[in-house]
Amino acid sequence: MGDTKVNFYIERARREDLKDLTDIYLEGYRGLEEYSYTHPEDVKAYMDWLWRRDPEGIFVAKVEGRKVGFVAGDANWFSKRARRNVGAIHEIVVLPEFRGLGIGKALMTKVMEYFREKKLDTAELWVGDENFRALEFYRKLGFKEEGRYNYWVRMVKDLQEQ
Repeated sequence: MGDTKVNFYIERARREDLKDLTDIYLEGYRGLEEYSYTHPEDVKAYMDWLWRRDPEGIFVAKVEGRKVGFVAGDANWFSKRARRNVGAIHEIVVLPEFRGLGIGKALMTKVMEYFREKKLDTAELWVGDENFRALEFYRKLGFKEEGRYNYWVRMVKDLQEQ
C-alpha cells in the first residue's frame, strides 16, 4: 500500500468481531512471535480475556468493510507500577499491508479519547524491547519509557498532554 491514500473508519468492536481479530493478531505478529501467542486457541482465549476486561475499549479499523486492525484498551486496569488505575493498551495490531497509512495512529487516538472519557489521566503499555518499529511508533505518539521487565519495555503517556 505504501504511500497510497486509503479511506478507513474506526468503530467499537462487537463480540462477533473477535474471530476476525484473532486472525488479524496472528497475521500481524508474523516475525514477532517471541512477543505473542502463536497458537490460534491461545489467541482466541486472549481475545476473550480482552473482551471480558473492557468490551467498550476495543476498536476496529475497517477499509471498505474489511477489518484491517484493532486496538484493545482497558479503562479498568490497576497498574502495579503506577499504583492506581490507568488506561492500559493491551494490544494494537494493523495488518502488514495496511501499515504506514495512519490507521495505527487513528486507533491509538481513539483509545486515548476513550480513556479520557473515563477520566483517566495516564495510558500505559508494554512492548517488546526489540520491536523497534513499535517502540518508535509509540515515541512519536508521546509515550515515554518508564522501566523494563525482562524483554518488555513499559511506556506511559500523560493523557492531559496532547
